[in-house]
Amino acid sequence: MTTIQLGDKWFDYAEVLIDVMIGYACNVQCDYCSITDEMRRENMTTAAVLPQLIEARARGATKVAFGGGEPTIRRGLLPLVRWCRDRGFRSIKIPSNGLMYSYPSFAAEAVDAGITDFHISLMAHTPELYEKIMGKPGALALVTQGVRNLIALGRKPVGDLIIKHDTWMHLADIVEHWAGLGIETFNLWLVSLSDRNQDNLESLPRVTEMREGIFAAFERGKHLGVTVRSRHIPRCMLAGYADHIADLREDKVLVVTPRTSFALWESKISPNAYSEKCTGCRHQHGVCLGVRRDYLERYGDAELQPEYASEATNPAPNAA
Repeated sequence: MTTIQLGDKWFDYAEVLIDVMIGYACNVQCDYCSITDEMRRENMTTAAVLPQLIEARARGATKVAFGGGEPTIRRGLLPLVRWCRDRGFRSIKIPSNGLMYSYPSFAAEAVDAGITDFHISLMAHTPELYEKIMGKPGALALVTQGVRNLIALGRKPVGDLIIKHDTWMHLADIVEHWAGLGIETFNLWLVSLSDRNQDNLESLPRVTEMREGIFAAFERGKHLGVTVRSRHIPRCMLAGYADHIADLREDKVLVVTPRTSFALWESKISPNAYSEKCTGCRHQHGVCLGVRRDYLERYGDAELQPEYASEATNPAPNAA
């Protein structure tokens, strides 16, 4: 077994998730999507993907993901999944908007092909808000059917929720809605001001404005017995909920795109920047990766509340 360097750390290949962005084409265009029209034309051919998978497997990799875009609309996806399954990849993850799973035959084929981890972006909990965000009439009903199809086949998807200007106040209700359908794990992702969405400044309010809704989602999750974790916001901005903050390094993800490869936490849409205010914080370079760069550019560091190491002091002498 060999090792691979991600960022400044080394990992066994068996621990690393090889996350291949096979193409950025999609069957919808959500109102917060950062994928540009130019990017949507990019894709990795199967001939380009296979040599990287062969090398990774030879070095001991057992975990793979295929993302984008919307990977389920690619005709060659399930053959790739079967290829990985038959060659010893034990974990095969597909992130999706969930629409294709509304077809029972496709859901069954996806499970049979060997997908082990289904992640679905869950936009909202009402038909009106779902359609507004995704831009597709009847989207909530279709995704709901997709979730039901997968659960009936013995697969419980993970729910990915986007925190933005029109969802933060509904996060707790969104969690409750989908938990009622059987989903037990929810990841909260902060909307990104990058590429196509870079000028959509309204979509990203301050975290301090949205904190009440985020905390409500954490509390609702605890009440319902499901897991709700934030993936993009530093712990000092969500004080009191450190156990709900996920470190992106935990997943040990190597992202492979048509252009380059990098560790997930090195991405421009991941939190990986420190401000001067972070200097001396006891979590810097430890459990905290910092703040997203686009967030710092938009709002600065006024909301950060670092935990500085307290200075050692001598106890006061007892009075005579």
